[in-house]
Amino acid sequence: MTNKTYVVLARMQLKPGIDEKQLLAASDEFERDFVKKQQGITKRMLLRGKQGSYADLVFFESKADFDRVAKIEETSEECARLFAIMEPPDPNLPDMGVHGFEHVKTYE
Repeated sequence: MTNKTYVVLARMQLKPGIDEKQLLAASDEFERDFVKKQQGITKRMLLRGKQGSYADLVFFESKADFDRVAKIEETSEECARLFAIMEPPDPNLPDMGVHGFEHVKTYE
C-alpha cells in the first residue's frame, strides 16, 4: 500500500514590531478558524528557526488535499489575517518559498 502523505514547509519572517506572542495568538486563531475545518490536513506544526525565522510544517493526506486547501487559502480571510503579520515572501523564490514533499518512507 502506497502512503500518499504530502508535507509542506512554509517559511516565514515576522514583520517588524510583531513578536512571538502575537504570532502564537494569530497561529492559534488560524488553526481554530481555518485549519481544523479543512478536510485532508492531518497535522500542523509551528517551528522556530534562527534569527526570528519561523516555519509552518503541515501534513496532508495527499497532494490533492494540499492543492485543494491551497486554492481555498487564496481567498480566505483567516489566511489573510495570519499572513498580515508576516513579511511578504520573495516573489523571486520558486513557489514563493513554500516547499512540498511526497512521503517516501518512514523510519521508526
